[in-house]
Amino acid sequence: MRGSDLINVVLPVEILEEVLLRVVGDNRDRDACSLVCRRWRPLERATRRSAKLPASGAGADEVVGLFAERFPALLDVSIDERLSADAGAVAGHASRSRRPGISSSPPGRPRRIYRMPRYSRFVSPHRKEQTSGADGMESTCLTDAGLANLARGCKGLEKLSLVWCSAISSTGLARIAENCKKLTSLDIQACYIGDPGLVAIGEGCKLLNNLNLRFVEGATDQGLIGLVKNCGQSLVSLGVATCGWMTDASLHAVGSHCPNLEILSLEVEHVKNEGVIAVAKGCRLLKTLKLQCIGAGDEALEAIGSYCSLLESLSLNNFERFTDRSLSSIAKGCKNLTDLVLNDCLLLTDRSLEFVARSCKKIARLKINGCQNMETAALEHIGRWCPGLLELSLIYCPRVRDSAFLELGRGCSLLQSLYLVDCSRIGDDAMCHIARGCKNLTEISIRRGYEIGDKALISVAENCKSLKELTLQFCEKVSDTGLAAIAEGCSLQMLNLCGCQLITDKGLTSIARGFPDIVFLDISVLPLIGDMGLAEIGEGCPQLKDIALSHCPGVTDVGLGHLVRGCLQLQTGQLVYCKRVTSTGVATVVSSCSRLKKLLVEETKVSERTRRRAGPILSFLYNGL
Repeated sequence: MRGSDLINVVLPVEILEEVLLRVVGDNRDRDACSLVCRRWRPLERATRRSAKLPASGAGADEVVGLFAERFPALLDVSIDERLSADAGAVAGHASRSRRPGISSSPPGRPRRIYRMPRYSRFVSPHRKEQTSGADGMESTCLTDAGLANLARGCKGLEKLSLVWCSAISSTGLARIAENCKKLTSLDIQACYIGDPGLVAIGEGCKLLNNLNLRFVEGATDQGLIGLVKNCGQSLVSLGVATCGWMTDASLHAVGSHCPNLEILSLEVEHVKNEGVIAVAKGCRLLKTLKLQCIGAGDEALEAIGSYCSLLESLSLNNFERFTDRSLSSIAKGCKNLTDLVLNDCLLLTDRSLEFVARSCKKIARLKINGCQNMETAALEHIGRWCPGLLELSLIYCPRVRDSAFLELGRGCSLLQSLYLVDCSRIGDDAMCHIARGCKNLTEISIRRGYEIGDKALISVAENCKSLKELTLQFCEKVSDTGLAAIAEGCSLQMLNLCGCQLITDKGLTSIARGFPDIVFLDISVLPLIGDMGLAEIGEGCPQLKDIALSHCPGVTDVGLGHLVRGCLQLQTGQLVYCKRVTSTGVATVVSSCSRLKKLLVEETKVSERTRRRAGPILSFLYNGL
């Protein structure tokens, strides 16, 4: 009955807390719950589990302290200096006086384009560690004081991410270690944290199982060694990237103290064979390994193949010393391998994939990027020996020809996703082989496929009835004929036609009549489309949420009007370099799309009235920084 408060009368506190815990979506939904009544507000605060906070701006320390005071049950906190405390980045969090769903950005202010602060973070590792108050930086950034407030207020914290927090030091991290004994995940990116901070985490956070260090300049080997000596037994995942101080000494410690490590990601310069070998011998439970160590060679991967028989995912990046000998060792020892990524491994040849294909028959996902010595035979081996392949990605593989896909079509009938980028010798015949043999394809993404045209699309339309996502960027032979076949044979939800310059309004008509449930459409850089095509899209695609419509000289304000009258679900749009679109067209989009969250436009085409009305959702292209 109207006026009756049955929920608060009947539901006990415990049940209401469980209900609030299950509120999903963005935090504005939880904000709305907190404003229902006085009883709900403290309960919602007591059940808030995650937050993303700003680390720049004059009030950064105060904002973090306010959060820690109001939401003591936070378990997952991300603090990012690219978000500003004085730019409305904490809308719906710190202040509860606003109505839910209303942005905290002042009216008329466009959404901020975040850029890195001007001062340099990449200083010499020999510099004395920055502490609060050293150079006044604390007045505009989060400092150790703010981090200490968080540590004291949220002692149950389990996950902490610190991104580009330039003014914090080991002192702040030590406060986290002292107070947050339940911390299980720590992600530090581009923060000048020294050895004492890492050692303190090791001593205080014995439950830590996930550690990610990226651009952590203030530390040395001693910091990581001190950490793993104290909590290495609990570590399951470790990532170190672009930390110039890391050497084999750190990896020797990881191998000695982290027997339960399952995930390891290394992107470092000074590590050599000895360090990787030490990890292989000591971390025999490794399941996921990502390596970018230019100083390592075949001996390192031979050790992985010999000692890490449980390995399931392997990613090798930018190696100039690995040869076929490396993957031969992996193939012999890692029979459970399901995911293989090879990026710019210039010395690997077709023999490498032959070793893997014959021995690792569980391969499900394969990505080859810039391995220029791999030719057609490499993929033929995969087609013959890996029937469980689900995803295949080929990026800049200029020597692979159409015939490779004959074997893939015959042997990999379960293939679901295919990505082809800059594969200049792959054409219609290859796609026909795939389409006829891999009828379970749900996603095809082709970029700069200059030899792929309508014949390929017709075959896909006839055979791949489950296709949901199709990308054809700068496939210049694709025309309305192929698009009409796809529209008749498939039910796409996402379509990218950027740069397919033969597409006209007739092609857009096929889209409108064939894909009523499409939610994403990119029709940028199509010089032959105009207002008639947009009118068809507006009439036939009522579920469309995201559209990219840039560099289209034939589109005018009239076409935009027809589009937005029918596509009422639009949430994001790109509308730049359409020379016949004016401020009137932009205003029409803004006023007609009540669900719009982001619109990329040219600043010169935004009137003052539109700016006042929709400033928070506007993003502008700038010519310079």
